[in-house]
Amino acid sequence: MNEKKKFSSSYLCLISAIVWGTAFPIQEIASHHADKLDAFGFNGLRMLVASLAIIPVMLIFERHADHSRKRIIDTVKWGALAGVVLFTASSFQQFGIELTGESGKAGFITSLYLIFVAIITFVFFKEKPSIFMLIALPFAVLGLYFLSFSDGFGAVSIGDLLLLICAVFFALHIIIFDKSGKRVNPLLFSCVQFFVTGVLGIIGGFTVGTVTAEGISLTLFPIIYCGVFSAGVAYTCQMLGQRNGNPTVCALFCSLEALFAVIAECIIEQHLPTVKIIIGCTLMLIAVVLSQLQPKSTQ
Repeated sequence: MNEKKKFSSSYLCLISAIVWGTAFPIQEIASHHADKLDAFGFNGLRMLVASLAIIPVMLIFERHADHSRKRIIDTVKWGALAGVVLFTASSFQQFGIELTGESGKAGFITSLYLIFVAIITFVFFKEKPSIFMLIALPFAVLGLYFLSFSDGFGAVSIGDLLLLICAVFFALHIIIFDKSGKRVNPLLFSCVQFFVTGVLGIIGGFTVGTVTAEGISLTLFPIIYCGVFSAGVAYTCQMLGQRNGNPTVCALFCSLEALFAVIAECIIEQHLPTVKIIIGCTLMLIAVVLSQLQPKSTQ
């Protein structure tokens, strides 16, 4: 991979992190109406919005793409698999958050997917991280810890274990992007992925959750915003970024969503960052710089 492609991949994943991080306040608005539209229903609706939003973009930018039968079948197959994994990860995350009751702790455990990406790619695909990445990962984990907690970690609960499972599935989601990137049309892939995730979410909402017309009305802006930007734009940028990037490096950049979430919170609530936040941001930035020193990855 040449340096230009390497940095463009990192920048696309950085865009994903910025969008995900700054979307937290919008998602919090939706959570206030969970008794009328639960997480299953909200996620289902926003993913269906994302799927619809990508269709015109796909028709414009992929009109000259490879539309052979094999390519389309591969795209639908990988997109559907990614959709199932994304739905599973999101569901474990929501249940974990509900049981844990600590958003900072939940964010930290979820972000451990960057460690699981490195482990899975090494164990199953024999992709050994560079020495720079091995040094960067502890900096990133420690930085996430400082960004996520004002107090100690506390006791490990069932909710924490569910969040740990969620992190594994988010790692699998990143690896699916990596392994399917050259075989699929990325925008069609995203469209299929969001459609499958959305349908599963709606089914969950109507069978075991809560979906009401009032709930949809009250959360219409978060549904549209998170559907178009947090899902449609961010996940598609992640997909495009990983086509030419190392999955562990991309996971590190995507994990910067925790940093941007904290920055957004400081801006919205108009308060200065604490010493812990400054330390956490510094450690995360050190990790990012180290990851960019990584030599050409071996496939």
